[in-house]
Amino acid sequence: MGVLKFIFKRFVLRTMWIGLLATLGIHIFLLALPKKDVRDSRGIDNTIVSNEAWTNQKYYKWAKSIITFKPKISDQGTSTWLLDELSYRARNTLFLCTVAFLLSTFIGVFTGTTRAMIECEHVAGPKQPLPSFLSLSATTILFIFSSIPSYIIAYLMFLMLGTGSTIIFPVIALVLGSGAIMDVSRLTSNVHSQQLSAKYVENALACGLKTSGLFPIPGYVAWHAFRNSLITILPVTAYRLPLIVSSALLVEIIFGLPGLGQFLLDSLTKMDLPLVLTIILISVVFVQVCVFIADVLAFMLHPKSSDL
Repeated sequence: MGVLKFIFKRFVLRTMWIGLLATLGIHIFLLALPKKDVRDSRGIDNTIVSNEAWTNQKYYKWAKSIITFKPKISDQGTSTWLLDELSYRARNTLFLCTVAFLLSTFIGVFTGTTRAMIECEHVAGPKQPLPSFLSLSATTILFIFSSIPSYIIAYLMFLMLGTGSTIIFPVIALVLGSGAIMDVSRLTSNVHSQQLSAKYVENALACGLKTSGLFPIPGYVAWHAFRNSLITILPVTAYRLPLIVSSALLVEIIFGLPGLGQFLLDSLTKMDLPLVLTIILISVVFVQVCVFIADVLAFMLHPKSSDL
């Protein structure tokens, strides 16, 4: 019963609430758009036969179709071809975001942990000039790249490499330019430094438990501190995922990737507003799934979870 309550509160209820806020906010902005011209495609001169504006009733109709699992994702009708195309593009975008997020998290946690271990002399010993210099250099480089939006990096890479580039270049642009690495690195460094300075680490060292140099290794005191650090790092890091998702949409447009970014641009150009809301909802659900997974991992790492 406790597990079902956890899933309902941390995933189902939160996804519904955030999805409602996100789509309702987009809906309010869409109300300000001018009326959409509907042309007679059967006529030779392609004349305008009516003007349609986005209304509250259309939003309620779209939301009802989503809730009843009969999605009306386009004002042109929901065909099998459109569902297949949306599914294909969504898989491409979510794969790109997942790879970029995992790489950003790994690099950020690695650099942050190393920085914290170097600064903690009672665990890693006296500071060594070379590791300190390398750590500071890596942090500086990451800070410089994180200060540049990913779409700017993608555009520069696009100019240098051309349209024949592979998926690795959009991934690099997202990893270096989304700002997630530096956020995760700062968070990890601060949290891990606090854990390394905690009383239980000092007591463990006094009892003879060995350290593991600059990197936490299972069975050593630094691993216990790192394990406790992850309880804070994982959920907070997952909330950086919207940075990568929003940046990925722009990167896909620049590199011409068959993802949701190009689909979103096309739907805005055609003023296919139900499709715009559907793409936003897919992004929200993806982020909430990742946040929920991070919550589960943090719960499993918590020392008291073994008593439940």
